[in-house]
Amino acid sequence: MENNISKIISNFLLVFVAGYADTATFTSGNEVFSAHVTGNFVVFANKLIHNPQLADFSILLTFPVFIIAVYCTGFLNNKIKDERALYLVMGVILAISALLSYFVGKDYPVESFVNFAIVLVVVFALGIQNAVNKLYGNSTFGPTTVMTGNVTKATLDFCHAFTGEEKNAETKSSFWRVLVLIIGFLIGCILGAILSAKYGLVVLLIPALLVLAYYALFFQKKNVSN
Repeated sequence: MENNISKIISNFLLVFVAGYADTATFTSGNEVFSAHVTGNFVVFANKLIHNPQLADFSILLTFPVFIIAVYCTGFLNNKIKDERALYLVMGVILAISALLSYFVGKDYPVESFVNFAIVLVVVFALGIQNAVNKLYGNSTFGPTTVMTGNVTKATLDFCHAFTGEEKNAETKSSFWRVLVLIIGFLIGCILGAILSAKYGLVVLLIPALLVLAYYALFFQKKNVSN
C-alpha cells in the first residue's frame, strides 16, 4: 500500500512539473513549449503565415536541444543505471534555469535571445524527464510530459471498464491511474500559467525544488531501465 501511494505521488509530481514548465515557458518564454517540443513546430508554422521574422526560426532550436538532452540521459544511464540520480540532475538543471531567469533574464525583454537561451535550459531539463520516463517506464502510469496518449488510454479504459461487456478491476484501476496523470498535468498547467504570468520564469524554482526534495529525501526504489 505504501509503495502504491509513493508511486501515485511520484507520478503526480512528474506530470505536475511537466505541465507547469510547459505552460510557464509558453506564457513567459515567448510562446515556447519546453515539454511538448513538437508543439513548437505548430507555433513555428503559425508564425510563418503571420508576418514572419528571421528570429522566428530560433524556436526550431528546441528540437536539437531536446534530442541532445535525451541522448545525454541515455549515455549517463548506461553508466549509472539510477533513476533517482537522473531525476536529481533534471531538478538541478530546472533550478539553474530559474536562477538564470532571476539573476540574468529579468534585465532583458521576453523576446531577447538571453531569455530564449534560458528557455532552452528548461527544454533540456524536460528532455531528461522524457528520456527517464522511457528508460524507466515501469515507474510511471504512462507518459508524464504529453497527455494526448493518456487521454486516449483513459477514454478506452473507461469504455471497456464501465460500459463494455467485459468489465474488470484491472481496467478500472488503469483508468484511475491515468486520470492521476491527466489531472496532475492540468493542475501544473494552471499554476504554471498563473505564477509565470505574474513573476516570470523564476517560478520554475518551485517544480525544481519539489523534484529535488522528493527524489533526494523520499524516493528509495531503484529500477532497472527497460
